[in-house]
Amino acid sequence: MTTVLESLFDDIARAREKIWVSTYIYRNDLMGHRFADAFADAARRGVDVRLLYDALGSHTTPAPFFEDMRARGIRARAYRPLSTVLRGGALFPREHSRVVVIDGAGYVGGAAWADEWLPRDQGGGGWHEVCSRVMGPCVADMERVFECRWMLANEAAGRSFDYWTGGVYDDVEFITDAPRPPAVIYERHLERIRAARRRVWIENAYFCPPRGLERELMEAARRGIDVKIIVPRSSDLPVIRNASLARYRSWLENGLQIYEFLPSMLHSKFAVIDDDWATVGTFNVNPTSLRWVSEANLIVKQPAFVRDAALVFERDLEKSEAVCLNNLPRLGPLARLRNALWSMGLDLLEPRYAGVRWHSALPERDGGLLPSLGV
Repeated sequence: MTTVLESLFDDIARAREKIWVSTYIYRNDLMGHRFADAFADAARRGVDVRLLYDALGSHTTPAPFFEDMRARGIRARAYRPLSTVLRGGALFPREHSRVVVIDGAGYVGGAAWADEWLPRDQGGGGWHEVCSRVMGPCVADMERVFECRWMLANEAAGRSFDYWTGGVYDDVEFITDAPRPPAVIYERHLERIRAARRRVWIENAYFCPPRGLERELMEAARRGIDVKIIVPRSSDLPVIRNASLARYRSWLENGLQIYEFLPSMLHSKFAVIDDDWATVGTFNVNPTSLRWVSEANLIVKQPAFVRDAALVFERDLEKSEAVCLNNLPRLGPLARLRNALWSMGLDLLEPRYAGVRWHSALPERDGGLLPSLGV
């Protein structure tokens, strides 16, 4: 995160027109105060500084903190606050996407504005993150998405929307999607995995994929595609880790290579497929991203970008430990049952279009309750 933070602070210091930030989490901790000070300095220069924070994701941050930001010239607005819900508005979808626009530059990635993302030598949690800075006409699309979300923030109807550039640019696509079909980011993953010729590398903090995507990964492995997945060893959401542990054996038996990142909490969400496709963003490869939240991802087809993303993956792979059938975590019957139930719970969250088979038992190769229990 050090490089991302330095780039953000540099862009903020040089901003002359706008600083627009959309985030799920903004806290009143060391990171939050540092950026609040930088935003306030920009506002004093006449920069249009807007902060759109999700009211649920930022619920631990006291209201006076945001009031102080407003007093300093920062236009801070809660997305779908509790008052809207109490008036009969929708609680979901939440604004999980992270989009930053600073003049002609845009940022997309999974980082939030909290101490977990500060390096450890600066007093933070040292979480591992991958973000992308982009320039060019695509930034205008990011601005349009931000403005729409900004206007809809207090709407009781809870409307949400999909947005994608639709091939306007040859080498980059900016996508946001809402938890309803078509799930554009999910579909882009499916399409590209089906077309993979050499490799499918996924690094994701909360990997427990919808069954349709899981089957595509297994099919890719059966075709001889190099399918590697990096997940965190220690997770801040043990529910997702436990659910994925229930599927480890099935994944390994069907050719998926699983690695657990060791140094810190891995919070990144990116993928590299072949030499001409990479994506970075907020999409968690599990059903919650299809059911409850709006996401934002950048898809890039520039070979140089894809090479850089592959290098990041390879460096993270060196800091990870391979999971094999002979070194699966040894769990007792109750822990296995717990994990299997969490896995089934994620199945129940899946929208029908995501590929879960509701009217028949899942074949053994796709996992299921008995294989999860080791039966």
